[in-house]
Amino acid sequence: MIIRLVAVAVMCSFAPGAYTSGQAASEAPPVDVERPTGPVDSCVTTACHTRTVTVRFLHGPTAQRRCDACHTVDDIRKHTFSLALPAPDLCDSCHTRSERSVVHKPVLDRECVKCHDPHGSDHPKHLLADPSRALCLMCHKPEEHGRNQGTEAVAAMAGACDACHEYHSSWLPNLLPTDRQRICVSCHTEMWSRLELIGAVHAPVLDGRCLDCHDAHTTTHPGQLREAVPNLCYSCHEHDDMRARIETSSVVHGAITTDDSCNACHLGHGGVLPKLLAGSEKDLCVSCHNEPLTTDDGRVLTDMACLLKENPRHHGPIREGKCGACHDPHAASRTNLLTRNYPDVFYAPFDTDTYALCFECHIETLATAERGMGATGFRDGDVNLHFVHVYKEKRGRTCLTCHEVHASLRPFHMRETVRFGPRDWEVEINFAKLPSGGLCSPACHDTKPYDRGDEPQVTFPRSGLKPELLE
Repeated sequence: MIIRLVAVAVMCSFAPGAYTSGQAASEAPPVDVERPTGPVDSCVTTACHTRTVTVRFLHGPTAQRRCDACHTVDDIRKHTFSLALPAPDLCDSCHTRSERSVVHKPVLDRECVKCHDPHGSDHPKHLLADPSRALCLMCHKPEEHGRNQGTEAVAAMAGACDACHEYHSSWLPNLLPTDRQRICVSCHTEMWSRLELIGAVHAPVLDGRCLDCHDAHTTTHPGQLREAVPNLCYSCHEHDDMRARIETSSVVHGAITTDDSCNACHLGHGGVLPKLLAGSEKDLCVSCHNEPLTTDDGRVLTDMACLLKENPRHHGPIREGKCGACHDPHAASRTNLLTRNYPDVFYAPFDTDTYALCFECHIETLATAERGMGATGFRDGDVNLHFVHVYKEKRGRTCLTCHEVHASLRPFHMRETVRFGPRDWEVEINFAKLPSGGLCSPACHDTKPYDRGDEPQVTFPRSGLKPELLE
């Protein structure tokens, strides 16, 4: 006769603490219930082990009321029982273990009951808790994962661990089901589809190294970043001395000191523009320089958006959208983040190094040649008028004396006025272009015309700009 057995005494065979308080499937009957002292038809009655079979997911033997598949009688009169086999062997007698190279520690230690209730539970696969939330946290404490953990991060750790990890074993480290990039892409499909259509992809993304920047579990930083920017960016961009330049330069771009920092101009994953820029150089610059800005030393920077809109004759680099031709977008040792020396005063002794920024594009003979038909378009006959004004040991006029370096209303980027004298008087220049020359009518002297003669020529910049862009 098949004896239906109860599993009360078997509890001592499992590891203490293996069950949570909610695991009714393994509860013993109330102490005042009279236990049978002989064969019975069923272990489950209205008084005994009722809740063992009332959970949603029953273990096969439990569902078939085959208690004897796992338990044997020690003493039926004392109502004591044992496992049919030692606990690890008992599970293995029905369930074949995986032989993949990376094995979950409870599986390796053959401690199945750390995750599963042997009778059943309200969770799939007879798990002790919700597999998408609390189950893993029974062993893997939130504070052991991620970086810079805080209260919010600990709460966020109750996530779907099984979305990225195998339960029992895997061929990959950390019980991953496939390579990291495929795991990330399996959820972030829209981002990956977008990246496949663009030309500039961030190297870690291209190489499938998402975890170079993101923590797989949680952090206190937006986007699950491992660190806040710019420190996160410095971890890779040490080779170009980016951190040293920013931390030691006397002038640092204000965008870097904002909360967005690097993200103010660069995209973290990829874009259509070089250097992962979020927009063209010009558009990015104007998006911030669209109002007067006060620097740390009290200077007020021009509203560049307004200046460019109201002055249609733009300097060549601006027409090409290359603000970086003159300004370093990160940090520099010169005022206004200039990449080379540029005189910002009315008078300056001439030296080629003083005008290094201008001579990046314009040939030096523009200022150093006393005469010459091809030296510059600013000449009277073959007399180089730049030489006359600029090439002086003491009181040479600098470029900004006559030219507005970003944009102006007049040809050749000529200014409307120039600041002069100790009180910074605004002196009108009144420049006008003539067919083969021009004239100035400043308040400081009479009208001065100049005429190049029969063969007007202009100086082409070294940058290779088209002649029509030089007017």
